[in-house]
Amino acid sequence: PHKWPSRPPPLLFAPPDPAEAAQLPPGYCSKVKKVHSQGGYGSQGYRYEWKVEEAKKNLLRTHTTSASARALFRLARQEKFSPVKYFSIDRVFRNESLDATHLAEFHQVEGLVADRGLTLGHLMGILRQFFTKLGISQLRFKPAYNPYTEPSMEVFSYHEGEGGLGGLLLG
Repeated sequence: PHKWPSRPPPLLFAPPDPAEAAQLPPGYCSKVKKVHSQGGYGSQGYRYEWKVEEAKKNLLRTHTTSASARALFRLARQEKFSPVKYFSIDRVFRNESLDATHLAEFHQVEGLVADRGLTLGHLMGILRQFFTKLGISQLRFKPAYNPYTEPSMEVFSYHEGEGGLGGLLLG
């Protein structure tokens, strides 16, 4: 979306050449414009004027939400629902101030699990299993606010270094 919380101009990297996509699929664009502006498919839409000029801008992605959106689209097209798990680890870019804990380029892990009767406890179990397979077992979960996901949480972990040389705090 044009007005997505993680898409304010100061956070974006826009490559100078080519600055815009050469063309967008015309039938697809009209559908996206309608859903964004007026809603559809059970959504009320974003209720703003969608502009093709904005959609044509080439940007380095600031998040991996597009991977989840594609997974949800495939899930919605299933004739009969079946539980699924989708995960992606992709590179993202944010034009932020650099410091010891923030770089302009990093990898984001995103996942989508769809089934009936799932709870936040199931999500925490999946995350615990994910980190355990990476060799990280000391985890702490903290509730967090993100304007685009609900519920949201942050995961903090500690990994002991080799030979008593200290450790690594992830969060």
